[in-house]
Amino acid sequence: MAEKPIKATEIDYRKGNTPEWVHRAIEEQFAIESEDARRSGNLGYMTRALVLATMPYKDPKVDAFTRTNGDFKLRILAGYEGGIPFGIYPRLLMSWVSTEAVRSQSPVIELGDSMRAFLKDVLELRTNSGGSRGVSTRVAEQMKRTFGSLITAQFNGKSAENKGGFVLRNIVIADALTLEDEHSFDLDAPASEGESALWTPQKASDAGQWKSKVRLSDPFFKELLDHPVPIDLRAYKALRGSPLAMDIYTWLTYRMSYTNRPTRPILWESLMMQFGSSYSTSDLGQATRDFKKAFLNALKAVQIVYPAARLEVRDNGLVLLPSPPHIPPIAGGKGGQASLF
Repeated sequence: MAEKPIKATEIDYRKGNTPEWVHRAIEEQFAIESEDARRSGNLGYMTRALVLATMPYKDPKVDAFTRTNGDFKLRILAGYEGGIPFGIYPRLLMSWVSTEAVRSQSPVIELGDSMRAFLKDVLELRTNSGGSRGVSTRVAEQMKRTFGSLITAQFNGKSAENKGGFVLRNIVIADALTLEDEHSFDLDAPASEGESALWTPQKASDAGQWKSKVRLSDPFFKELLDHPVPIDLRAYKALRGSPLAMDIYTWLTYRMSYTNRPTRPILWESLMMQFGSSYSTSDLGQATRDFKKAFLNALKAVQIVYPAARLEVRDNGLVLLPSPPHIPPIAGGKGGQASLF
């Protein structure tokens, strides 16, 4: 069964049609303007493969899912019997794990107070708020799907690292996931004192309090360390009302890190394959129009938290113009533009 198409969230400032999460994005932008991500402690990371091509938004109810971005093709294969990861929780989990791995420089991530504090903060859950037990169950399920997945990255063309031809890489996200007691994965459980930031690496003294952990595979961990895609966690959090907006944000800040001249129009059909491949191809014209509407509405929200992103919307596609990435690079540091191949 194909993934259901994402629906366009109608955002019309003139008519007052702005969802609550868009209001939160506006409020978050004031904080971003006053202090950058590094100084505020909100610098995070994502893995390139899931920036270039994205996870599904709805449950595809299949064991293999494909996204296409030009010569790059991403397939997600289900290892866990539950299926393919989808929706906001895997995106939030991957941003948390990627950030923790880069910060700690360790492939072993303890699933303890820091993640619980992160999820409560991002999802704006409150202790004894009711409903958080259901969220805990859904997070645990998506954790199994995410860390049980195999990513197949396929490239057919030329890049900085590949002089031409066909390249295929299979990357297991995690070698192992241990949930000592998934029923104790309770977001209402109190975090350790001081765990109130968006997320904070777990203190060594707390390491034995939660024995659940994930061990990232060597190839995936190496990819994170060599080519992390920096993001502002406040922006990512603010956009959680739309997984499509979350994906557009990470893609734009990655692309703007190496866009030195206006791009050729990126066709709407191509963007649909990258961000919304579930649209029906029985009427490609209508499918493209539906996708374009959803994309542009999500883009409005992204431009709230990333106003420096310059682009032109044309009838046939999107043109990216030279813009500062949302996270300015460190002088002498690695850029994010290197190819996966």
